[in-house]
Amino acid sequence: MKRFAIALLLGALASPALAAAAQYYVVRDTVGNCSVVDSKPAKTSGLKIIADKGGYASTGDAEKALKGLSKKCKGVVE
Repeated sequence: MKRFAIALLLGALASPALAAAAQYYVVRDTVGNCSVVDSKPAKTSGLKIIADKGGYASTGDAEKALKGLSKKCKGVVE
């Protein structure tokens, strides 16, 4: 029973860390160029999230969203 309780506790602590491990965001800079970044930009960075504010689980999903938003961008930086 003690092992089960420890395993349950470790699982509960690890789950949020795994869920937030990798997020990708579609952003636009101050010039109007868009890109995919692998961390949430700081509010003072000059980058604005232009797609899903919660981010994407993979770069493929984020790049697909970026292609759909290319009209909002002057250019795309890879």
